[in-house]
Amino acid sequence: MKVPGGSVLRLFALTVHALLGALIAALSPGHTLTDTKTGQRIIRLWHRMLLAILGLQFRVRGTPVGPPALIVANHISWVDIPALGAVSFGHFVAKSEISAWPIIGWLARQAGTFYIKRGDRKASAGVAERMSAAFRSHQSVILFPEGTSTDGQGVRAFHARLFAAAIEAGCPVQPVSLNYPDYKGSIHQAAPFIGEDTLLQHMWRLLQARGEFVVDVQFLPPQPSSGLTARTLAEHSRMAIVAHRNTLTEASSNPSP
Repeated sequence: MKVPGGSVLRLFALTVHALLGALIAALSPGHTLTDTKTGQRIIRLWHRMLLAILGLQFRVRGTPVGPPALIVANHISWVDIPALGAVSFGHFVAKSEISAWPIIGWLARQAGTFYIKRGDRKASAGVAERMSAAFRSHQSVILFPEGTSTDGQGVRAFHARLFAAAIEAGCPVQPVSLNYPDYKGSIHQAAPFIGEDTLLQHMWRLLQARGEFVVDVQFLPPQPSSGLTARTLAEHSRMAIVAHRNTLTEASSNPSP
């Protein structure tokens, strides 16, 4: 699916798309889309349309595990959210700063996002309780355990505290490797959302990169959580993602003849 037009027209389409999402969320029964299958399908469709407006080529490999599960991924861009949300439903855990983004912050909350204030142990405990409740309701949670987006050149250490909720619930943890390859097999320079970037500046870069921008989503084998500590489970998940990304680096360095 492609949305025609130049960068300015697509920026307008993004604005309309966000407003449409906000309207649907506001009119939904109980002001939530997360509690019904229909609502969850609407959320997935909204994410897919967002990727289409951005002009991303979207490739998915592997099979998402069914709920309840903790889905964990490396974090490069805010685009990671629609890339995962377009494939499977789950409550995202996001930094509290996103809640202040115009329209998007409120819309994410209506779509079931759990906001967390970084470095606040009390807030972490509250999110862990909400995660446990989601697991008991047979729903999944999507987490970026690095705690912040990166330049994509490596995978930072995973914060382990929230993995404990999956262990308590006996849920599997499914690692997901996210990648935004350029034509050389490296990370596309438009992908990372880091430093002093604003959301609008980054959106504009993505719109200008239309046609050459790809997001690869690789669902890796789920990790059983029983019998492990949160720290061990976090490291196992991280190393699964690192191993997959290493295979991509090797493949791009040694192309088939």
